[in-house]
Amino acid sequence: MRKAIWIVLALVALVGVVLYLETLEDVAEVTETGAEVALRPVTVVDARIGNHAGTISVFAEVVPRWQVDLRSRVAGIVKDISPLALGGSRVPGDTVLLTLEEAPFLASVEEARHTLKNAEFGLRQKENKRDIALKDWRAVNPDEVPPEMAIHLPEVRVAEQSVAAAEARVGAAEFDLRSTTIRAPFNAIVTKRRVSPGQSVNEGDVLFSLLDDSQLDIRVSLSPNEWRSLAANWEDGRADLFDDAGSHIGTAKVKRGGGFLEPQSRRYQLFLEVDRSSETLALPGQFVRVALKGQQVENTLRIPESALTQNGFVWIVDPADRLQRYEASALFRNSGDVVVKAPDDASTGDVLRIVRLPMSAYLPGQVVAPVSGGQGE
Repeated sequence: MRKAIWIVLALVALVGVVLYLETLEDVAEVTETGAEVALRPVTVVDARIGNHAGTISVFAEVVPRWQVDLRSRVAGIVKDISPLALGGSRVPGDTVLLTLEEAPFLASVEEARHTLKNAEFGLRQKENKRDIALKDWRAVNPDEVPPEMAIHLPEVRVAEQSVAAAEARVGAAEFDLRSTTIRAPFNAIVTKRRVSPGQSVNEGDVLFSLLDDSQLDIRVSLSPNEWRSLAANWEDGRADLFDDAGSHIGTAKVKRGGGFLEPQSRRYQLFLEVDRSSETLALPGQFVRVALKGQQVENTLRIPESALTQNGFVWIVDPADRLQRYEASALFRNSGDVVVKAPDDASTGDVLRIVRLPMSAYLPGQVVAPVSGGQGE
């Protein structure tokens, strides 16, 4: 009985607590304030829908039109190296850079000339023998054509070939002798010297590395989309060159390209020639950004690059100060700006308020407080 009484009392207490809590909820007061909720400030720029020409930016290396690893044509010992043939030196074309020991090659020339003299003497003997045999034949058979063997014509032909071979050997020996003197093939900068006096070199060894900086070229690789975005008159166009710090260092003339795809990358190739002037700062071997002129695209906006989100959206503040967004992709990028397609429901000439720095917390339809941050195009 005592246990049953305690159970009943516990149930009564539980019911009382529940009723009390319901009473509290029913009479809870909500305090209302008259203060307005502060709107989120959003920086916007005005951008007008129209036709915009973009810039196609690609990176490429500036290379000299002429550069060579100067190799030894013959084997020998280095006799002398010119004081001009040092790394970083500028040398005029045909400057003697190095000479090899000449004695073995002089001997080869004299030996070849001696062989030529013997061949010429042998030819004269065969020709004399032919003339005597022809005279004797005509004395006996004046009206008949003599057989070649009868007048020794095959012997004369062999002697003539011997003379021709001996002359070729003389020419080859003289060429080897001239090859002991290494000359600069063009006006050049010596970028590297690989030999020293007294060193033995073999045929084909690299002696010097040279380049000519008087004319510089650039080979640009473009994707199919970039190729289609080039201006229609790209053959007569020019490109601006910028260094890795973004400074303008010169211009280049578009010369040719588009005739083939590079086999490995399947990209179009464009060839440019750097304009050489006092203002050109581009150097051989420099990695530069090449800015090519793109075509005019209708119904586009030029907006700050920061306004295009990483997931490809552009945020707009509508006339009711509400956030809206649409999906877009960059058609051109240049100097912190990006050209994108305008929204489908907008018209040419309309001015849109573009959010300069969109946040991931933004929601479509959210009311904001727009703050002017500049004028777009």
